[in-house]
Amino acid sequence: MVFEVFVQAGFSEFELSSVLTTLKFANKVCAAPAFSWRIVSDTPGLVNGACGTIARAAPAVFDHELADFLVITGGEKCNSQGWLARVRAMQRLKRPVVIFSDAATAYVRSLGGSQGPTATHWSDVCILKEEGYFPHLTTSYSMPANGVTTSAGFSFTMELVLDLISDLLDPGQLTELGSHLLFETLRDGAAEQPKGVGFLGNLFEPSIEQSIRIMEENLADPLPIPDISDRVGISVRQLERLFKTKLDTSPGKYYKHLRVKRAHILVTGTKLSLVEIALANGFGSAATLSNAYRSEFGMSPSAARARRRSLPKGSRSS
Repeated sequence: MVFEVFVQAGFSEFELSSVLTTLKFANKVCAAPAFSWRIVSDTPGLVNGACGTIARAAPAVFDHELADFLVITGGEKCNSQGWLARVRAMQRLKRPVVIFSDAATAYVRSLGGSQGPTATHWSDVCILKEEGYFPHLTTSYSMPANGVTTSAGFSFTMELVLDLISDLLDPGQLTELGSHLLFETLRDGAAEQPKGVGFLGNLFEPSIEQSIRIMEENLADPLPIPDISDRVGISVRQLERLFKTKLDTSPGKYYKHLRVKRAHILVTGTKLSLVEIALANGFGSAATLSNAYRSEFGMSPSAARARRRSLPKGSRSS
């Protein structure tokens, strides 16, 4: 079985490596070259990744020399026009296509919310839902529709590739492969992504974790700190002591930090006005947002947006 892995300038080295490493160990488990791969691009030759890794890519010409599987890695400023024709050709042949992270976001934009269920990284879901109407967009790890599986990518990449080839391995091989890759359990693609710090277990004690989760679920309409402490079931004084001890800040300051960080995603990732971004993150005005943003990032939202747009394609890492 041949995998074609499509990359563009600024591609995710993590996702590329995850795909190839999974296939490499699958061959080791099978004791045979059951899977092969080739790296292709709409700009063939030496393609630079987001962190400086260089991949040698062959040309991808529309519907020529299609593989058994097509995988499209994420990366800064993915250009869906470079691979959409190839995706359509694979669909016509009923061959599986997997699109990861930023590329999945570009694919969702190209659909305009008019087709079946889709998924991408939760931070891009926030951006897309502020940009327009995408009724079928989910925050699941992955979502198949019409022969194309869109996915959040990142750490879920290996698991999705494993699922993709699972029918080609016997149960013993699949178990051995999972063991080689150090998987204790495999996440269900339909499961919800952990959307923020508050959804990561074992990082904080339960009261802090629950507090942060409540904050992250109420960014547009911030709750008073006493309301949060009531929901958690501890006093305001106890909550303040926990935040000071574990995070070296107050609950109020941390809440504001979360709102500014989400505003930053919208400032640098969308064309929404500063007023719209301010209101979407619980700030009463663009001026209030600008003051908080400058305190957090050392520059105004307008300056950050201008700086982001001035960076070369593929080098936008924040």
